[in-house]
Amino acid sequence: MPTSIDAIAVLERDHRDIEELFRLFERSGSAARKKDLSERIVRELSIHASIEEQLVYPRARRLIDGGAKEPQVLLALEEHHVAKVGLVEIQALSATDARFDAKVRVLIANVRHHVEEEERDLFPALERAYTAEELHELGAVLERAKRIAPTRPHPSAPDEPPGAMFAGLAAGAYDRSRDAIAQLVEMTFDAGRQLADSALRRGEDGVRRTRLRFARGLEEMRAEVQPAAIERRVRRGTRAARRAQQRVGQAVEEAGRELQPSVH
Repeated sequence: MPTSIDAIAVLERDHRDIEELFRLFERSGSAARKKDLSERIVRELSIHASIEEQLVYPRARRLIDGGAKEPQVLLALEEHHVAKVGLVEIQALSATDARFDAKVRVLIANVRHHVEEEERDLFPALERAYTAEELHELGAVLERAKRIAPTRPHPSAPDEPPGAMFAGLAAGAYDRSRDAIAQLVEMTFDAGRQLADSALRRGEDGVRRTRLRFARGLEEMRAEVQPAAIERRVRRGTRAARRAQQRVGQAVEEAGRELQPSVH
């Protein structure tokens, strides 16, 4: 018996996790807390949309939209696109901006409507199109794909095959490189604070030396996180990491192709 959960359960779990973030945002009164929650919403929705577009929607479109009067999957793709545009705008705003709260609440309403339609119409159609074994195999593929999916919205990237697969891999590598650099910056600041605390205990001479070292470190880090520097870093990257991303992507793509039935 398969030990993984099936594809529909994976997607429904994502829906529940995202809904919990929505509720936390709606209950929050703190601008800083709302900004943190909005960033988590951006990340989770970006990952979820990517795996659906790469691995779920292509087959669903052939099997469901083919003979339907209303193209459910095309409508879902357009709803994804509108959501991504909203996510880009939300990312660019501070939590104190007059439009921030309104934009997040409109996004929440639109995503809730999308989830309701998807769970009511699309998921039952997928259950009819797949065998139980195929659903579990696809569930395992979706879980693996989430680990390399983009963590930020890319509304201008292709959302249909074959471009969606390659764009998703490239965007995922880029986003996760940016995430790693941002984490490095945060760690540097934490280390700087710890050094300053230690220097205060040692006396004024230690404080002055620590300030000089920390200032030099911040200048170097500031240069590292400039967009141009990030672009160069991502382009060069580590060749081994890029080859690994490509190998994983090929494995995901092959698994996705194996789960596509022949259309007679």
